[in-house]
Amino acid sequence: MKTGTLLILFALILLSSISQAIAETNIYKHVDKDGNITFTNRRIPNSEKISIASYSRNSEPGPAKSRSNGNAPRVKDTTQKERDTVRRRILQKELSAEEKHFVDTQTHLDQFGDAAEASNSHEKVVQLRNKLFQHQRNITALKKELARL
Repeated sequence: MKTGTLLILFALILLSSISQAIAETNIYKHVDKDGNITFTNRRIPNSEKISIASYSRNSEPGPAKSRSNGNAPRVKDTTQKERDTVRRRILQKELSAEEKHFVDTQTHLDQFGDAAEASNSHEKVVQLRNKLFQHQRNITALKKELARL
């Protein structure tokens, strides 16, 4: 009986030390010459160590909050429609501005890609690509928001 208990205790200690070792693994971020981002647990030249905030997967969520407040005053339908119209106009202006920025960035990226290779050209191309992807994400988000109206 004592041997079985000791064996189980040893297995539990071993499992806890393995999980702790896994949790303390270093993560590295590497951006290659094409702008591709790679995350790995191995140290690569020119990679940077990143820290990831730990969180508990076993934590239970708090109680669900009520979305509607029964004591809140109601807004007239006409007032709400006016607000929605103004909001739609603002979002459409933002969308057209983002689309213009996207096209401008794409043009700069195409022109820069045609230029001769320079020492900092890779860095500039990566910055332009990141900017292009940001504009693309903004356009997608604005279109989703407009679809909700």
